[in-house]
Amino acid sequence: MISFQGSQIKDHPGIFGLLAKYYRIYLNVLTIPLFLVAYVVPQGCLVYWTTNGLFSVAQQLSLRNDAVRKLLGLPDTRAQVGYRAQKSPLEWSQLEDANLQTKSMPSDKGTASESTTPNFAMGSMDGNISASSSPEELLEQALQYLGTGCRDQAIPLIRTAVERNPDLYTALIGMGQTLFSNRLFPEAAVCFEHAIPKIQEDDPLLVLAYFGAGLSNKRQGDNETAIKLLQRLAELKEPENPINKSRYFQGMLALASILYREGRNSEAAKYLRMAIAYDPSVERLLKECEEGMDDQPKPEEK
Repeated sequence: MISFQGSQIKDHPGIFGLLAKYYRIYLNVLTIPLFLVAYVVPQGCLVYWTTNGLFSVAQQLSLRNDAVRKLLGLPDTRAQVGYRAQKSPLEWSQLEDANLQTKSMPSDKGTASESTTPNFAMGSMDGNISASSSPEELLEQALQYLGTGCRDQAIPLIRTAVERNPDLYTALIGMGQTLFSNRLFPEAAVCFEHAIPKIQEDDPLLVLAYFGAGLSNKRQGDNETAIKLLQRLAELKEPENPINKSRYFQGMLALASILYREGRNSEAAKYLRMAIAYDPSVERLLKECEEGMDDQPKPEEK
């Protein structure tokens, strides 16, 4: 009864709001009789609390069922939970920060360009995708498929959406971030790699696209592709924006890590030296890498 006082659930339209209204009246009416019963017959309160507890359990279990929620006009549980990440503290934090930049990115003229990323609201999947569906609708349907684990159906929709509208690279990057956070690294790599050719050289999002593509390939074990993408990132001009600069040098550190594990210490040291200017703590890693270079056998002189 106390929880109903600060709740607006009574204003909910439809049958659910009506039931909530009558349930609140029911509680108000029974307050005094229950108080008297509990005072005169102590065992009487047990009857009430047992019944109320069973109804509460049944209610909670029912409201967790998507079919029941749909019948009552409540939003899908996936829309409330969203696609929360199981994050790597080093790698995904950079992608999360970058997600803020897709909302407002400074352009060359000093103005902010709004993101074209569509609002992927999780709704019913009853709608059919037709040949006339817009690229935004295709991406929304693809995200719904990914939410239910239907990856094979989602990837063709993503590719079709990009073919119909090549300018959707911002949406692709946003979807790549979502896929990466859900540890769907192959699908995330597809989104980032599809976005790269469509981004201009001076666009700050290019840093994020190469960074995301490189990490996605690294996490799925494709080190060769990850090295190529992260090397391309290192060839870009150093960004001025602090967040983009952070991703830029984190990409170099990831590249150096891969090269070091593959025994290419001299190449790893090259990128670590570049990263020292941004993060002096990298010097310790550079020393370890250089010590590894000294331990390697030198080629015999003829």
